[in-house]
Amino acid sequence: MIIKESLVEKTKKSILAYIFKENIARNEKIPSIEQLASLFSVGRSTVREAIKGLEQIQILEMVQGKGTYLSVDPSSLWNDISQLRSMTEMAELSGINLINIKIEKEDIKADDYLAEKLEVKIGAPLVVLKRVRGLTGEPIVYLEDVLPQELTEGFTKEDWEGSLFNALKKNGILVSYSRAKIIPYIPDDTFIKKVGLEKVVPILLLQHIHYNAKSRVIAFSSDYYHSEFFHFEILRKRI
Repeated sequence: MIIKESLVEKTKKSILAYIFKENIARNEKIPSIEQLASLFSVGRSTVREAIKGLEQIQILEMVQGKGTYLSVDPSSLWNDISQLRSMTEMAELSGINLINIKIEKEDIKADDYLAEKLEVKIGAPLVVLKRVRGLTGEPIVYLEDVLPQELTEGFTKEDWEGSLFNALKKNGILVSYSRAKIIPYIPDDTFIKKVGLEKVVPILLLQHIHYNAKSRVIAFSSDYYHSEFFHFEILRKRI
């Protein structure tokens, strides 16, 4: 059975995409209901319901007689790539409540590729954590983390659902630094279906290897960011 998404839900996603695209800041006023209705070719009542929905999750705030204002700071998601933060930490800084749309955990054995990345023996037991996180049901980031199974023995259900860095820290494992690279990625049909995207969109793939203070590899991560919601800044200095 195919369930069609309501027009209100589509409008909520359109408003969110507009906020990110236009770099609207916290406490800044967004366009009026009439302007949004015209922009998205929907009725004013649809926009009102969409705004109410975004109010309920504390992204927008309607002020009587003045208009609608942004309650969160999405610029915190446009991260300086030199700062090492988990997706959960980035969301908390912005005031945005990201939800886990899908979580999968799988036990595997290291193949040649992963053994090299994680600096373990071929066949070593690993855990793969796959998470789709989003806003109001809209997937905005797909996270895939691979780490040695022995590092996750004390993990609880809540640990798998929250910040991986915090879960590791709770178990006495501190991530000190990472080596990362950004790769442009065009999703294929398999990826679109797996993540739940509605269409082909440019993806920013951030691949990184995390280390502790003694340069032991802790995890190999591949983060796929929806480019309508994220961009990264790099501070370059002339030497």
